[in-house]
Amino acid sequence: MLFLLLLARYVAPDAFGLLAMAMVVFELANVFITSGLGVALIRKKVVTDVDLSTVFYTNLILSAIAYIILFSTAPYIAEFYEQPELTKIIQAMGIVVFINATKLVQVAVLSRTMNFKAQMSASTSGAIGSGLISVGAAWLGLGVWSLVLQILSASLITSIVLWVKSTWRPSLIFSAKSFFEMLRFGKNLLIEGFMEILSQNSYILLIGRFFSAEITGLYFFASRVSSVISSQLTSAIQQATFPALSTLQDDDDSLLYKYRQIMQLMIFIIAPIMALLASLSPLIFELFLDKQWSGAVLYLQLLCIVGAVYPLHALNINLMNVKGRSDLVLKVGLIKKSVSLILLIAAIPFGVIAVVLSQVLGTILALIPNTYISTKLIGYTFSKQFKDIIKPVFSAICAGLVTFSFVFFELGYSFVSLFLLLILGCITYLVISAIIKVEGALMLWNKSTRLLKKTH
Repeated sequence: MLFLLLLARYVAPDAFGLLAMAMVVFELANVFITSGLGVALIRKKVVTDVDLSTVFYTNLILSAIAYIILFSTAPYIAEFYEQPELTKIIQAMGIVVFINATKLVQVAVLSRTMNFKAQMSASTSGAIGSGLISVGAAWLGLGVWSLVLQILSASLITSIVLWVKSTWRPSLIFSAKSFFEMLRFGKNLLIEGFMEILSQNSYILLIGRFFSAEITGLYFFASRVSSVISSQLTSAIQQATFPALSTLQDDDDSLLYKYRQIMQLMIFIIAPIMALLASLSPLIFELFLDKQWSGAVLYLQLLCIVGAVYPLHALNINLMNVKGRSDLVLKVGLIKKSVSLILLIAAIPFGVIAVVLSQVLGTILALIPNTYISTKLIGYTFSKQFKDIIKPVFSAICAGLVTFSFVFFELGYSFVSLFLLLILGCITYLVISAIIKVEGALMLWNKSTRLLKKTH
């Protein structure tokens, strides 16, 4: 978040717009490497070196094919957007697809052994290293290329650290039997992953096609800010819990109990963050960014709703994967993406705000098929999920309204006022959570008291 704000001080919105257009095709290519087989490796009860090496070489081959396609189609993509600069940007960013392919198996190996400390070390090194490189490049006036350098260096640094931290090395073996065994589970996730990326980036795709690069950049920046918090936190919790929950895949009662705990905890953490980000965003943009970014404030506030709902989607999909029902992931994905696409196409003639509102509505409607499947699998009904999230959401809304009232009446635009309002929002949230006995707060309190007793 810090590096994103720093980059926005030196790089104009239209540069972010160019990056957003390139990211669409880059992520579509990248999904062939990151979806399917990696999850299959983590979920599989017994994994051999043959399995690991087979997936490793498969990913290298797929990444090479994906890069060739990216490189050759880049001029046509640039022509579609009417942005000639995109050709070289896409061709340079495509290298990341190959780099990501080299680290997927290492992530799976570390996840199976619950070694998330090593993964945190790798991702932190990548974030800090790439952030320093990109901010330095932006300060030197490299514009959009500073953003490209951030993506390239983050992937490279993360991959290097993962290889240093992991003891696994590929052997010169490949098994067709192993490949097809994991492909049976992974193929549905691969198709679903492709559709998910296409659905997520369809907003950028159409905004970039029908509106200016500047407007695309404002939307992309707001989307990145909201997703940096919600998606990253959710992904971290999912990554940590998926291997453990996979061992309970045949015990529905235990799965339901654990998933309810995870849901309560995630919403307790993410809901106030998104509420306070939405309420304080005018102040944050005023203090950290130039006036050219002010148009992204409303986009961000609306996308915070999407960010708050995202953990519900992610956990329901996670449950289907734990149960080995990648077929359901695909079927539910088809329904959700179809609805979102219809809403998006209908909103385009009414402007970018309408597009963002369609994204919010589509996100909420997508809960219906998600919770339906969870009900069928382990009895985690919509009413139970609503009960698990309503208290922290209510507390978060109250905290957001309290802080926004100060921002709305412009009672102080300074770093001190931002800090004080942040503290006020947190205190408001915790006090209300304590009064109405939010389950996530109680879990954290009980865990903290047990740890304190152990230390004494």
